[in-house]
Amino acid sequence: MAEAVYKNNEVIEVVYQAPNKESGLTGVTAVEAEIFLPSNAKDSNFLDVALVELGSTGIYTGTFTPDEVGEWKVLIHKSDGDGQVVKRYSVGDYNVSAVGENVAALDTKVDTNASATDANVDAKTAVTDGLVGDVDAKLDTNSGVTDGLVGDVQTKADTIENKVDAIDIKVSSLDTPPMVS
Repeated sequence: MAEAVYKNNEVIEVVYQAPNKESGLTGVTAVEAEIFLPSNAKDSNFLDVALVELGSTGIYTGTFTPDEVGEWKVLIHKSDGDGQVVKRYSVGDYNVSAVGENVAALDTKVDTNASATDANVDAKTAVTDGLVGDVDAKLDTNSGVTDGLVGDVQTKADTIENKVDAIDIKVSSLDTPPMVS
C-alpha cells in the first residue's frame, strides 16, 4: 500500500529514519534513494536522491518529481547498503489533498445553494399561502352572496307556489257545483 496519492509532475518528499536514529551520516552517498518506475525498472532519468539529515535527529529527507502515473518505489539505505527501506508512492492525475480541498469547496457551494433554495421556497410558500388566503376570503364572500341569492330564489319560488295553490283552490271551487238546499 502506498503512503499517499501524489500528483504526477509534482515534487514528492522522501523521508528516512536511519537505523537506531543514527545521526551524522554525511556526504552525497551517505544515505541515498534509488528510484524505480511503475514498470519496476530503475529510473535512469533520476540520479539517486541524496538525503540530508534534519538537525541531529537521524531523520533524512530529499525529493524527487515523478513524471509518470503509477506506483513508484524508492529504495532508501545507508551508503554501505545497511538499513534498507522500500517506500511506495502512488502517483496519479490528482493528489488526495487537492481532491479533499475541491470536495470541501463543493460542500460549501452545495450548502450555500441549499440555503438559498430553502429561502426561495420559504418566500414562495409565503406568497402562495397569501394567495390561498385571498381565494378563501373571496370564496367565503361569494358563498355568502350565493347563499343570499339562493335564499331569495327560494322565497320567490315559495311565493309562486303559494299563488299557484291559491289559483288551484279557486279553479277547484269553480268546478264544484253549488249545493242546492
